[in-house]
Amino acid sequence: MSETPQRRPRDRKQQIVAVAARRFERAGFHDVSVADIAAEVGVAGSALYRHFSGKAGLLAAAAEQEIEFLERAYVTAEDLPRLLDEAAGLLLRPDRPGSVWQGAQVFLEPGRAAELERRHDAALDPLRRAVLAETPGTGDADAAVLTWAVHAVLGTGRAFERARVDRDRARLLMVEAALAVARLGSLVPSGAVAAPAPGPPGGLRPASRREAALAAAVRLFAERGFHAVGMDDIGAAAGISGPTLYHHFPRKSALLAHVTTRCLDAMHFDLAGILSATADPAEALDRALASLVRINVAQGDALAALFSEVVHVPEEERAPIRRMQQDYVDEWAALLGACRPELTRSDTHALVRSTQTVMNRMRLRLPLAEADQRAALVRIGRAVLGTRSAANGL
Repeated sequence: MSETPQRRPRDRKQQIVAVAARRFERAGFHDVSVADIAAEVGVAGSALYRHFSGKAGLLAAAAEQEIEFLERAYVTAEDLPRLLDEAAGLLLRPDRPGSVWQGAQVFLEPGRAAELERRHDAALDPLRRAVLAETPGTGDADAAVLTWAVHAVLGTGRAFERARVDRDRARLLMVEAALAVARLGSLVPSGAVAAPAPGPPGGLRPASRREAALAAAVRLFAERGFHAVGMDDIGAAAGISGPTLYHHFPRKSALLAHVTTRCLDAMHFDLAGILSATADPAEALDRALASLVRINVAQGDALAALFSEVVHVPEEERAPIRRMQQDYVDEWAALLGACRPELTRSDTHALVRSTQTVMNRMRLRLPLAEADQRAALVRIGRAVLGTRSAANGL
């Protein structure tokens, strides 16, 4: 008796893209292979090449799928609260596409990247119009910043999932935070000076060879990504010979582990000083937010490595880093719970993670002079947390 031949599923291409998007989101572009994706889909690697020219083609398809999802999420509605509620419901669905657009452009062919960027920006147009309708009189610069900030809040579904917040509750909290951000009004002061365009590295080079290597590694990892940077590149940028560099750091991942740990140490050190200086949880939380913003603006490249490149650190070195991250979130969550007793422990952890993610993303969307950038980020952070200023200044 002959077996019935297996037919290829009609949605095989969509299955491949969905798996690729999830893997790219979790592990980054370099650490995912076509063979990994094929194995999860349950096909031979050659089957993928019938649909895509290679891994970059898969990444482009995953980014396009994410943009198509945004086009469905952000549709014209009667008012902003309704648009946000419907968008949050869609963006919190467990079957939503993996989020890859944030870091995809650097790996795509320039023309394709530009095309997808135009489409991504167009997908946010209904949101921008709703924000403008909610805050009449808002100028174009503020409308752009507020739109990106609201979009950043709605893109933190993973924070609510990780904290195990019920989807309906997560939707409520997310919409509340996004509305608070949208209603901030002016974030770009009249006459604000734009930050200067990035130029070649300036300033003084550390006298210590070890410190020079760390500074060079942070900059190069941020500019090119972990996998595109070699130890020779770091040594050349720091003015250090290869043998000397290996004397301080036996491998590239050790450099990454050290800089992320140092960044977290700085955050914890600042937080310890804040907690010892006040008995008011609201004041402590506001100062902690200002501390994170200050570090983010001054050392944003290091934070970018912390959030996106730490997956490249070996597991035995990554576990302590994750523990330090969790401890930092726990401290903020305890303060937020004291400020907002109506929130559950899961709620506070989700809102803290959401806030910290939004801070990291919005730094790149606020090309302002440092003082104005810090002020805007603090206001956005307070809105997401649902707190008011407890202290003046930054």
